[in-house]
Amino acid sequence: MNKSISRTGYLTRLSVLLALVIILTVLNIGNIPIGPIVATIYQIPVIVGAVLLGTGAGCILGGAWGILCFYLAVTGQTTDIVALGIVQQNVLLYFVIAFVPRFMVGLISGLLSSAFKKINFFRKHNVIPFAITGAVGALTNTVLYLGALYIFVKQLLAELYEIDISAVGGMVMGVATTNGLIEAALSCVVVAAICKALSHVDKGLKI
Repeated sequence: MNKSISRTGYLTRLSVLLALVIILTVLNIGNIPIGPIVATIYQIPVIVGAVLLGTGAGCILGGAWGILCFYLAVTGQTTDIVALGIVQQNVLLYFVIAFVPRFMVGLISGLLSSAFKKINFFRKHNVIPFAITGAVGALTNTVLYLGALYIFVKQLLAELYEIDISAVGGMVMGVATTNGLIEAALSCVVVAAICKALSHVDKGLKI
């Protein structure tokens, strides 16, 4: 817990961010079309929570996001054909693929933010560490999730998208360098803006 925030304040902020994670994920409204690319913003509440409230909060939010993704896939309430395909083959494997990358977003964002605070980088450059953490947090999800798909369900991806298995690597890299980089840039800007604004509005957050 961030020592500069009261327990009540911490729980209030955590609850609001958790509600955002649930709303975005359950209602599937965390996708933003940018030209032919669709970028996701599901990771943003997780990263903001990790920055403002600490690593523990980031892990709670990321873990909740992962569990929700798993639940929606298992109950057939998702439009993600890859998730549905993996669930049909191996439910436990999909839990790992759905949970671990999202949990790691909170963990890595929190640890990175904590490191910046320890070297007093926030006070010196203020918005820059927010932006860096936003980008790294988004890339964490992209790299781990797509990497897991490539390692564990390469054959399934080939079947679902009707491509040769040798082309799966290129497809995954294509997604990573288009959607992934756009999501990183989006998170960079939005996380920096939100955290910068909150650091001024709430003087109790000694960032």
